Amino acid sequence: MKKKFGTFLRVCMSLFVFSLQTNAQLNIQAIDVAGDSISKGFNAGGAPCVNADQEEYNWITGDTQLTDSICGENEEVFSVLERLECDYGTKIFTPFPNHAASGARMLKDFVTQAGGIKTYLSDQFAPRMAAVCLGHNDNCSGTTTKINASCSSPDLDPNNYCRTKADSFEREFRKGLEILITIPQTRIAVAAPVRVSQLCNFQNKPNCQAPVTCQILWSNANICASLTRDCSPTRIADTYTTIKAYRDILKNVTAEYASIPDGGTSRIVTIGGETVGGAIKEAGAMFVYSDAAWRYRFRSEQLSCCDCFHPSAAGQDKLAQIMKNGLSCSRINPCCKDTGDPLTDGKCARTEAKRIFYRGFF
Repeated sequence: MKKKFGTFLRVCMSLFVFSLQTNAQLNIQAIDVAGDSISKGFNAGGAPCVNADQEEYNWITGDTQLTDSICGENEEVFSVLERLECDYGTKIFTPFPNHAASGARMLKDFVTQAGGIKTYLSDQFAPRMAAVCLGHNDNCSGTTTKINASCSSPDLDPNNYCRTKADSFEREFRKGLEILITIPQTRIAVAAPVRVSQLCNFQNKPNCQAPVTCQILWSNANICASLTRDCSPTRIADTYTTIKAYRDILKNVTAEYASIPDGGTSRIVTIGGETVGGAIKEAGAMFVYSDAAWRYRFRSEQLSCCDCFHPSAAGQDKLAQIMKNGLSCSRINPCCKDTGDPLTDGKCARTEAKRIFYRGFF
């Protein structure tokens, strides 16, 4: 009996310590993000369309919470920031504007954004969180023709619409993490990109700026044209294959950095023509990766009616929910499945119906 009681006591103590550690990790005092127009809330407000950033509606640092309202009540976008504030019952500091930028790419912007995040968070109380949500424009900013004799940079692939090469993408991701790893007591949360190729599920969605479909708007406005020019099977497959390569890099490299102990040094690698690595991991710098955005199957109403590209307020709110709480898949709420068929995967035609959970940032 005494032995059983001792075992029971040790289990209880372990759970208690785990609970304290978890609460300490989640008691975020400040938050910032490296990202693109999704993290700036571009066109999230809907009609009348502003065709500009609407940062108050963004999924991560948006703040429309009224001080006298019940958490989440009457809010179009209940952001990760607001959800954390409701959990803790206290205000969390966040920069305005955040360090994301519309049009940003991993290739050209992550290092600069990471530097800005470090400057901001280093002046805030710990624990802190730095989120990363990039890769969409590395895919979408390419040309409409697949084969190009000369792209504007050797980091762009002349055989793939002048999109960012995978090794160049990884090089810049590592360079940015080399900065973020030096911020102590910081949760570095990396999000998988959204499957941009899902856009082709909504070719016939009405646009609220002109009486045309999304397909006509895409063609005239040159929005992610390497995919949406005609949403051909080839374009869908090429887009999916490219962004899945980015997603795999984000997942694997984040796991590598997560395994570094406090005071340890990141692995030195030569990639994309440069040598990267060697940063020392500050105490309490921890890395988490979420596949939730990659697995989520977006609905028509979650796509902006203004540009048929960015998340609407409903889409931003859904991103906030799954990045905060994770994504639960089931027969009723199926998730996108990886089948090995880039066309099927790209349009998310095959879904995961069995019960499975993809963690968010917590």
